[in-house]
Amino acid sequence: MPQNDPLTSSVETEPGPAWGWILAYGVLVVLIGSLALGNPLATGLATGFLLGVMLLTYGLVALISGLSSLSKRGRWIEALLGLLGVAAGGFVLFAPFAGALSLVWAIGFWLFVAGILELVSAIKGSHDRGWRFALGLLDIVLGGFLLFSGPASSLVFLAGIVGISFLFRGVFLIILALGLRRLSRSL
Repeated sequence: MPQNDPLTSSVETEPGPAWGWILAYGVLVVLIGSLALGNPLATGLATGFLLGVMLLTYGLVALISGLSSLSKRGRWIEALLGLLGVAAGGFVLFAPFAGALSLVWAIGFWLFVAGILELVSAIKGSHDRGWRFALGLLDIVLGGFLLFSGPASSLVFLAGIVGISFLFRGVFLIILALGLRRLSRSL
């Protein structure tokens, strides 16, 4: 570890009150994860809203880029992609559940195809056959569940994934904060 890095050297010598902010952030992330698990419809709505904002932002930036003098090549393609992004973002913002559902179906399709490819790899390959086969089957099952279940179950599954991810991340941050607290007290 470099000695002259101000960020790491200040944490090593005096963590100070930084652990409190990390602890608060970890608790907030755990609460968000718990809310995601407890209310899957709100999680689906928030996911759809976030997707809509991202598409709208991309569309506006691409449209500006396409219409500006900075973009000489592909101006019309960039402008058309920008218009498409604005239209898709607007649609998703007005129907956020549809946006979240399309995201769930895209992930389901990806998992399903990846699982099939993993099975083919397990059959043709000579190493790690068992693991590849198991992972391929798991991806096919999860992808199939997302693709062929109803909209409510798909959103619940998405909320479960988001909630569990946030819970694990929050617990990690809390453990990190408590470790920094212990370190600051020992110095």
